[in-house]
Amino acid sequence: MIDTQLFLNVLLVLAVLIGLSTAFSAAMMMAPSALKPAGPSRPPGGGLRRDLPRQPQPEPEPQPQLQLDTEEDRERERELVLV
Repeated sequence: MIDTQLFLNVLLVLAVLIGLSTAFSAAMMMAPSALKPAGPSRPPGGGLRRDLPRQPQPEPEPQPQLQLDTEEDRERERELVLV
């Protein structure tokens, strides 16, 4: 048969473990409400990021004018300019 004193000690240890885990869970659930709200000396914790001003974008460089590579292209350009 199981010794009664051993049985009661096991039940006591189990009750203490259950009580400790319940107290720890309750403390974890109450912790966010116990914290101080964010003030001027403390930034808010988490949340959405504020819209920051955008960095100025560099203006696109103008397209360089096409260089005429062949002699035919140069002649056509001359004809267009002369006309």
